[in-house]
Amino acid sequence: METQNIDHIGVVVENIDKAIKFYTTMLGMKLVHREDLLDRGIKVAFLTGTHGETAVELLEPINHEDMNNTVAKFLKTKGPGLHHLAVKVENIEKSLKELESNGLQLVDKVPRPGARGHLVAFIHPKSVMGVLLELVQPHE
Repeated sequence: METQNIDHIGVVVENIDKAIKFYTTMLGMKLVHREDLLDRGIKVAFLTGTHGETAVELLEPINHEDMNNTVAKFLKTKGPGLHHLAVKVENIEKSLKELESNGLQLVDKVPRPGARGHLVAFIHPKSVMGVLLELVQPHE
């Protein structure tokens, strides 16, 4: 699988507004996108540095008590912190087939709509040395 570059690093937070304030005031990052993904039960915000090449994605569950929500469950069991690494790919379906044929365990066998209108799919951490990997095919 050929990746284009790192798209973003996902970080689970308890309060997205407080986290945005911290990243913008303390780290000088710029908020470039924010949305609620109601179908996934999360709030997301993307921030970049001055060159804007790799983003930090902040994730907060809409309902912190919903243990069927992966982000709420992560927050409850592990606390806030690093959640996933996302890489850009040109053809997400081809990448998924290639990774699966090489024995990697897929969370998503088919891509799904993600934030910013992109297609996304996740690879299980057991297959990526303990890191949840997200593939991102940018919306054209």
